[in-house]
Amino acid sequence: MGFENRDYARSGNSGGYGGGYGNSGGNWAINYLLVANIAIFLLQQLSRQPGMGAGNDPVSNYLSLSLHSLEQFQIWRLVTYGFCHGSFMHIFFNMYVLWMFGRIVEPIYGSKEFLAFYLTGIVVSGLCHVGIQLVDGNVAGVIGASGGVNAVVFLCAMLYPRMTILFMFVIPIEFRFLAVGYALIDLFGVISPGQSVVAHAAHLGGAAFGVAYKYFGWRIMPLLSFGNWKMPKRRPKPNPEIRPYRPPEPPASQNLDSRVDEILIKIQEQGEASLTDEERKILTDASKKYKNRP
Repeated sequence: MGFENRDYARSGNSGGYGGGYGNSGGNWAINYLLVANIAIFLLQQLSRQPGMGAGNDPVSNYLSLSLHSLEQFQIWRLVTYGFCHGSFMHIFFNMYVLWMFGRIVEPIYGSKEFLAFYLTGIVVSGLCHVGIQLVDGNVAGVIGASGGVNAVVFLCAMLYPRMTILFMFVIPIEFRFLAVGYALIDLFGVISPGQSVVAHAAHLGGAAFGVAYKYFGWRIMPLLSFGNWKMPKRRPKPNPEIRPYRPPEPPASQNLDSRVDEILIKIQEQGEASLTDEERKILTDASKKYKNRP
């Protein structure tokens, strides 16, 4: 398949749109991501007034990411921009590719870890976009899931580099070569952007995170204390009226008799030379005690 859907930057404080790639498999993280993206896209369409361009609706303006928004400490945009889309084809390709490759990756790492990985990929991608804005002074915002989807795709390419992909649904090509090709396209776009509205830096950020995640063996959930947090169990308060049952100890004479019997059996089986000093002492003490019995 092809990776034509891309994230786009647009003028203004909100962001552009474009696609990504990924695949899902029956686990809950993919399902939740699909539902969340579709729900926000519907809100975008419902809030759009006649004459508004793609990505200029009130929802997009509130959720998109730009350098200006972060300067105002609107930190939530580092995640929310990745759930906005500019058109039906934009969200369709993003979610289709997320489903395609996410269903391969999610069962390997588990739903919680996969969700944390995807959201982190969106954050890293957004930070890369903002970082480029610090350099070139571009104030365009960005919307689109390509950052997180790129992270999923490149992680999948690291896991299965020789898997065959049908480029443009026709040309078979190994996954690793296709991924490298698109990374080079984005790298060229960052170096020489021209009039392009594609958020190439965001794409590269997501791709780099996916590669590094696999290469360094990173895991996100162990870093989140609340991920493994459990309510501490309350210990029952001691009741002074309750006493633990302790069986009565047998009389000392009974203990001595049974111990002597054991030693005598040992002498019978192994000989007197096998006795330890302690066992010899027990026999001596027992002998004295038996002599004093009435």
